[in-house]
Amino acid sequence: MGLFSLKVDDIKEVMIEGLENEGAGVARINKMVVFVPKALVGEKVRIRITEIKKNFARGKIIEVLEKSKSRIEQKCPYYGDCGGCNLRHQNERENLKFKKQKVEVALEKVGKVKIKVDDVIPSFKNDHYRNKASFKVENSRVGYYAEGTYQLVDVEYCMLLEKEINKALEKIRCYVKNTKNNIKTITIKHGNAMDEILIDVYSVDDSDKKILDYLINNVDNLKTVIFNDKVIYGNGYINQVSNGLMFNCSAKSFFQVNDVQTEKLYSTALELADLNKEDVVLDLYCGTGTITSIVASHVKKVIGIEIVEDAVKDAKRNASINNISNVTYLCGDATKKISKIKEKVDVIIVDPPRKGVDRKAISIMKKILPKKIVYISCNPVTMARDLSYLTDLYDVKKVVPVDMFPNTAHVECVCVLNRIKPL
Repeated sequence: MGLFSLKVDDIKEVMIEGLENEGAGVARINKMVVFVPKALVGEKVRIRITEIKKNFARGKIIEVLEKSKSRIEQKCPYYGDCGGCNLRHQNERENLKFKKQKVEVALEKVGKVKIKVDDVIPSFKNDHYRNKASFKVENSRVGYYAEGTYQLVDVEYCMLLEKEINKALEKIRCYVKNTKNNIKTITIKHGNAMDEILIDVYSVDDSDKKILDYLINNVDNLKTVIFNDKVIYGNGYINQVSNGLMFNCSAKSFFQVNDVQTEKLYSTALELADLNKEDVVLDLYCGTGTITSIVASHVKKVIGIEIVEDAVKDAKRNASINNISNVTYLCGDATKKISKIKEKVDVIIVDPPRKGVDRKAISIMKKILPKKIVYISCNPVTMARDLSYLTDLYDVKKVVPVDMFPNTAHVECVCVLNRIKPL
């Protein structure tokens, strides 16, 4: 059979050789790489070819003929279709092993960095940990898109979400099913400080604002409601506690989705930073000022930079709430604001979005030349890429993965880099 004689809807039996970066199984048919979601290493599976590209194909499991010892039965009724989590079929030990290997491969192949990666810090709980969820709405259905599609999977209960969010989802489903509406998305956040719920609604029809009365009367512990980016109930934020401090979080501002692991993540970052009372710290992509505030009591001064205006407002309010006076916040693009800093910066802490750090920002970081950089990342590939731009001036001393997202292929990392040559 020729390399390109494979056709969509062909039925094949394949052996799974490994897992790719997002957790799908990897098989080969006549040298053609085939990605098979929800397959595990060492399994023999019967698949249907669903997609063929120039250099690879995708297949869907019809039957697992020979099971891996690490395969476990999963209880989620939506797992076959939903794109919310993708490693629920593998036990925790192997999931953690996969995530460590994922970081190692990224560092070696992408970053050309040779370092012994620490074992992954496991999560306190593997379900009911997410404090935020965004749902798609279509007519009377509420849920997530199926993996790799825009086909909505109607979801009554999500095992990844905190129970308070599922309770709010149940009430919202009742409204959507029984009321004609043009709502497109609904985001629900839960604040652990006071058990509060924030609901953010987007609709193409302003008349859907009538959902407010229903939410007030039916959703427990409702703190605030946003409709089409305007606060229509409450003060616009909920409260989160992390590392002994209180944080106000609005709808658009970023806060880590796993409360318990957030404490471990930031404690790890603080330990690796090894700060002293004379240090001036720059916190890039500072969000609501979580890291900035946690670091503040250990150093002389912290400067936070964030592009989201609401997040900067939250950060300033959080500094006030926690009686922190040695922080300064700059609102704007990091590549533009970073060059305006006049102080000598001793340590840079960077926690960028999944796309990583802008090359211009990295260039300016290298001009600032702090003695240490602490890089926190939710994407090992872009982290490894960014580290490769820094290794001419910095040694990568430590890499610690943290399982912030159990039952998924995602992993957070804390990495510390020391300047090679002293000034």
